[in-house]
Amino acid sequence: MVMRWDGSMFRLLQQLPSRGAHVFQPLLIARDQLAILGSDFAFSQVFHFEPDKGFLEPLQELGPPALVAPRAFAHITMSGRRFLFAACFKGPTQIYQLHELDLSA
Repeated sequence: MVMRWDGSMFRLLQQLPSRGAHVFQPLLIARDQLAILGSDFAFSQVFHFEPDKGFLEPLQELGPPALVAPRAFAHITMSGRRFLFAACFKGPTQIYQLHELDLSA
């Protein structure tokens, strides 16, 4: 669940599919606010925060066979290229390169 503190109590903002989830990692990549929900039993989900809606919207799935039992995610920029490292419990660390495509034209 995504919740917000209202001064005296937590208020539910959004529920996310979380069966088998072991990590919820918020990330700021360039101007994008993302969150990754890492799961052992299903595909890991990447969510994009939509400020105008105030919700996390599904963006992409990361899953088997490469990504198995992720426990942590880290964003690293080198030589102008962006990478996402996923440390896995049951397999090797996975490295993804992030690409941004402009489909507005």
